[in-house]
Amino acid sequence: MLPQIPLDDPRVLTLAQARQQLAHDCAYLPTWDELTPQEQQDSLAPARNYLEAAINAGLIPTAP
Repeated sequence: MLPQIPLDDPRVLTLAQARQQLAHDCAYLPTWDELTPQEQQDSLAPARNYLEAAINAGLIPTAP
């Protein structure tokens, strides 16, 4: 098992924000800034999981 990427890794926040922007652009959901702090925090774990999956699949490098 690979080490888990910490939630405070800047790539996690960037990915969570980009995913929310896509949701806003495609489905008119709130922008990142319109989410509550709790909703923003709740978005980080899924973003981290997608980042880890992309790294494990070899789609992106392990370090920025």
